[in-house]
Amino acid sequence: MATANTLERIFSVDYKRMIQPIVSVCTWGKGLENLRRPRGVTIDISTGDIYVADCENNCVKVFDCSGKIMLKFGDEEGEGKMNHPDGLAICRDRILISQRNDCILNYQVNGKFISIIGEPGKGESEFDYPRGLTIDESNGEVYICDSHNHRIQILSKELTYKTQFGQENLKYPLDVKLTKQFIYILDLSNLCLHLYNYNLILQRSIISRGIGLQLNCPYFFYIDNSNNILITDYYSNSLSVFNSQFDLIYKISIGYPTGITVDNRGRVIVVCDWGEHYLNIF
Repeated sequence: MATANTLERIFSVDYKRMIQPIVSVCTWGKGLENLRRPRGVTIDISTGDIYVADCENNCVKVFDCSGKIMLKFGDEEGEGKMNHPDGLAICRDRILISQRNDCILNYQVNGKFISIIGEPGKGESEFDYPRGLTIDESNGEVYICDSHNHRIQILSKELTYKTQFGQENLKYPLDVKLTKQFIYILDLSNLCLHLYNYNLILQRSIISRGIGLQLNCPYFFYIDNSNNILITDYYSNSLSVFNSQFDLIYKISIGYPTGITVDNRGRVIVVCDWGEHYLNIF
């Protein structure tokens, strides 16, 4: 049975305390301690290190839990060269990175390039603007939002094609997360969350209880250990928190948020400010 990456590893979070970040680092620029249009963010649960897709600097940057820069990686040339990295997913000692030139990069978490997965196209293991992705820790399978092909592709632990689903319902999927019961998919054009079971059958699309009406331009999302759903909303300059019944319970003002995750200390990590280029820790 599938297991979300961090569902059972974090504390209960009081989102009402998220008025000001306790750590806010980075500014616009090309230097080691700068970000330009940051997108995805994820946590290495074994170390607490924070990985950020530094989109327009064409690299991934790694910060420790206090926000101190530790590492920058992304080959300057060759197969490992990054082109606007977007989604990130870590499982054990590897990190997978989606990027604009229609492939997935496979790196070690220490920044060593391993391999490239996929190529442009519409077939198996082919992509058209892959976005969010996640790894099922129970079996190593990888779920990838193949956004402009309007589908989710599933790769095996060996990173070979397994199957695909969602073409009949999805329109520009942005991000995907796993719980024990469902596969959650954030859909940009439909402005909703789709819930699929592990037979890859659509169970419901959550639009009638506010999500579709209260989101403007969602980007990434996260599901905490209480099944609360946190969705960054870029154009609304906010982070929306929905409970497990999909009721909006809190909305937090944040400038142009993109990536979001929660560490195993219960701190909310928001790579945000598409315009301001900050990494915020709440």
